[in-house]
Amino acid sequence: MSRILMIFTADHPAPESAEAEVVTLTAPGLPAGLISAHDWTLADLAVLAAGQDAANQGAAAEGYAAVCVADPGDYGANALRSVLDVPVVGAGRSALFYALTLGACFGVLAPAGGYTRAKKLVQEYGLATQCTGVRRIGAGDDAILTAARAAITEDGAEVLVLWQPLTAAATARLAADLPVPLIEPASLSLRLAEAFLGLGLAQSRRTWPMPQVAKPDLIAALVAAGAEA
Repeated sequence: MSRILMIFTADHPAPESAEAEVVTLTAPGLPAGLISAHDWTLADLAVLAAGQDAANQGAAAEGYAAVCVADPGDYGANALRSVLDVPVVGAGRSALFYALTLGACFGVLAPAGGYTRAKKLVQEYGLATQCTGVRRIGAGDDAILTAARAAITEDGAEVLVLWQPLTAAATARLAADLPVPLIEPASLSLRLAEAFLGLGLAQSRRTWPMPQVAKPDLIAALVAAGAEA
């Protein structure tokens, strides 16, 4: 059975898989909310450090076959794609593009800490015309459902992307009360990683070339120094 590493920016239970052993890792030293470009840079480094360590120690010795950056902010995903040969799946990119296989347009439901990042990535990925909007959500099912219904009736969303990791049970509970598909990015990233492994696919080296001089010790030292500060 393949082993898949899922990197989160906060503690989260591992999604279940019938096809792989799933191991979760929380990127170290990050603030509770990633709300600014400064925070995003720290998150990029922390996820890179977590993933490159997993590759050096796990992929060789324990056999990680793929890595998922499970936070929809996709922190460090591009850097990991450049240093790892195994598939690296970013939850945010995956969810946004996959939404367009289920409908012609989508809306994003984001907590306050992820709102600005979600808007940024929609623009970066060239999906602004297919995105009906990014709506802030509060805590709890009722707050999420209120925003979801507004995204459908007022914005015209045909698919919804929930910009935070949730358990399968919580996602199913919300989806049962909505008339359009609801995508939870972390679980989707895992399923895509499984599919890539089954198809023998990984990221293109034309898009993400290997670094000229990899410096894993420097990255690890920077993250460790930040965690101690």
